[in-house]
Amino acid sequence: MSADGPEFLGLGGRLEAAAGEDLVAAGFALEMADAKLLHDGFGLADLAHVLALADAGVLAEDDAGVLVGALLEMAAVPADEFPYDAAYGDPWNSRERWLEARAGARAGWLTVGRPRREAARVALRIAVRRAVLDTHAAAVALAEAYLAQARRHRTALMADFTYLQPAQPTTLGYMLAGHLQPVLRHLGRLERAYGWVNSSPAGAGGTTGSGLPLDRERLAARLGFAGVIPHARDAMWQTDGLVDLLATVAALSGEAGQVAADLEIWASPPFGFVTLADEYCRVSALMPQKKNPYALAVVRQAGGSTAGAVAGLLGVLRTGTARTDHFLSTAGDVYGALQTTAGAARLLAGVVTTLRVDQAALARSAADPGLVLADVADRIVAAGLGDRRTVHRLLGLAARRAADRRRPVGADDVVAALGEGGISVPDGVLGLLADPGAVLAGRTVTGGWSRLPELLAASGRELARRRRAATALRAAAGDAEAALFAEARGRAGARGGSA
Repeated sequence: MSADGPEFLGLGGRLEAAAGEDLVAAGFALEMADAKLLHDGFGLADLAHVLALADAGVLAEDDAGVLVGALLEMAAVPADEFPYDAAYGDPWNSRERWLEARAGARAGWLTVGRPRREAARVALRIAVRRAVLDTHAAAVALAEAYLAQARRHRTALMADFTYLQPAQPTTLGYMLAGHLQPVLRHLGRLERAYGWVNSSPAGAGGTTGSGLPLDRERLAARLGFAGVIPHARDAMWQTDGLVDLLATVAALSGEAGQVAADLEIWASPPFGFVTLADEYCRVSALMPQKKNPYALAVVRQAGGSTAGAVAGLLGVLRTGTARTDHFLSTAGDVYGALQTTAGAARLLAGVVTTLRVDQAALARSAADPGLVLADVADRIVAAGLGDRRTVHRLLGLAARRAADRRRPVGADDVVAALGEGGISVPDGVLGLLADPGAVLAGRTVTGGWSRLPELLAASGRELARRRRAATALRAAAGDAEAALFAEARGRAGARGGSA
């Protein structure tokens, strides 16, 4: 139903008629879908603005007291219970209508010196910054799971696989440490994205700044922002930081999905490397013997979902600048992607933490002598006994002959094939075929397997730093929000009056 009467913004002024039902259903309802998400941020933004007006001497103290009192009353209403109504436009309009009923014409002060979108931009950043820190915490949990299992299985021999084909010997610990590294990088990216999100648009005003003498730095501090966005139009309309943020969460959840895909393969009977704990599985409704690793499907889905969120935001940005379509569903889309990523990261952390590892099955996968043929080739070439291409061809011939006989390649196969090329095998090289552990021990370069303890120690220190940094950021924002409410309650008590 269309709104009627003077409560609909602009009706009787620039507008002769209220919004039609189609506009309400297709447009206003889209913005209203994020009202609950933005509710707390709107309350903080409005309180800070009224205090800034009073500080600047623009708003009388008595009027400020009444407004602050009404805003505190509004903030106390749970988002689920607040009467947001798409018939009146975006969430701001419903809030203004509620405020007018309690503070009268004083409610109009909330749009003195700022457009309604300024309050919405502040609310968006407050909602998103909380979700960024929640996602950061989930990524920390995933990194901790990788680190703990990497330490536990540092020497558990297994075959590495590329293209699902056995490649070279490794250990489960080394594999998991490899997945830990991008998570550490994602944590840094999330912290940098938080820096963009935690910059203040408050007090920026319209397109070229506010005409009122507002202290934007104090506004930012009251709202818990680290600083101000120095350009008004940039503050109101740019979303590049949200694109960066979504790209980060898409990369984080996408990589988590790849690990989930590997674990699903490793948990299958042909591999049998790992078994998922029952709490991360469900049973087929038809086949009672079939335990499905359901959690891994959920983790993989998150990667696709968040990739779609990036594409969606980039899609709506294919217009001119300063358009409402850039923000119609952005708050919910970004927040949803962060929630999805956080949930997937925590879920995978639980899966990794509770994995049951069959070290005997892992070791069997590393027993194939063919896994060290690259090392055999390197030793022969380094000894000056043949060129790399020739040696590669002859060892490949040995592997093919063994495969044709349906057995692993052996020392006799290697000697025979190299002999056909007039190449003798140096002392000690054939022993590598039966000792993948010795091969790994020889990998002493930076990043090599033998340096894994150093890498894990450094990763643990970095993870601790990331955890402390996020804790400090969360505390700073929370303390600022609490201080703002305390200041507002003091103002309302000292100067407030009735409407």
